[in-house]
Amino acid sequence: MKNHIRMLLAVLILAGCASVAQTQSVVPHENTFIASQTLSLPASQELKLPSGSDFNFIIISDHGRNGYSNQKEVGETMGKVASLSSTRFVVTAGDNFQTAGVQSVHDPLWWFSHESIYTNPSLNVDWYPALGNHDHGGNIQAQVDYSNISRRWKMPAAYYTLVKARNNISIRLIILDTYSLVEGFGSPDEKYTLAAAQKQVHFVDSVLTVEKEDWVVVVGHHPVYSAHPTRKNTKELVEFLNPVLNRHDVDFFVGAHDHIFQHLKDPNSKIDYFVNTAGSEVRESASNEWTQFAASAPGFSIVSATKTDLSMYFINMEGKVIYKYSRSKPAAN
Repeated sequence: MKNHIRMLLAVLILAGCASVAQTQSVVPHENTFIASQTLSLPASQELKLPSGSDFNFIIISDHGRNGYSNQKEVGETMGKVASLSSTRFVVTAGDNFQTAGVQSVHDPLWWFSHESIYTNPSLNVDWYPALGNHDHGGNIQAQVDYSNISRRWKMPAAYYTLVKARNNISIRLIILDTYSLVEGFGSPDEKYTLAAAQKQVHFVDSVLTVEKEDWVVVVGHHPVYSAHPTRKNTKELVEFLNPVLNRHDVDFFVGAHDHIFQHLKDPNSKIDYFVNTAGSEVRESASNEWTQFAASAPGFSIVSATKTDLSMYFINMEGKVIYKYSRSKPAAN
């Protein structure tokens, strides 16, 4: 009987792996990965959040790889750092499932690329996902519908907004579906129409017109600006989305997609533009005249807010801070 049970388990495991393999297909806008660190990183330091700050959240992106290519190691570090930093929630910047999304709410990738990776109790908080280009290779509605199954997965639509408040501090988050914008403005078709892209930008404009929170953070998979040598700036976002962000003086725009850490400043804009690195495989880094910092390292970011300061921390796979940036504003009378 025991042998029969072992054989049955083996068959089930192989079947699950086969199902995962069947979902793997190439989605446009991806290049070859380089799983090595090519820059000399600055001296790492321990994470030290601002005094009195307990409003902190993690941003992870480009992470869903069945636990391989640094994903498991980054996930373990995330759990430890989340515990030390009193992380309140997690935001993803897309490519939650490489390389072709999920096919249903019962897809094995939910287990292999998410549930079995981020197991630390400190990560049992609300997760607010964005969609990436790889996610669009699968069933987008399945990622939305998984919110009805998972306690922590909170995705009401392909793009959405929410407000988080704590200790008299408030943050407006706008989570975008940038792949639909890129396709809708760049090469519209029956699936990704120009009208739908315009509707999403109008949504952003309407939300920002009435927002009254202390801070505004916009998250999308594709970066507005990038120094990556082959990807560069996302022209559709620069032309159609960025004017709206600038008109409303958004604080942070956080993209991903390039699999490297970046912080860029447009001298004609008040916005800080960040690119979150991959929570798995990374690419070679690069810089340009707008680059404030760039590094090739697997990891994630932490955003920390007080009433007068909004800070971004880049955290590598070892849990060290390799870059910190803060913007300040006067305290309200």
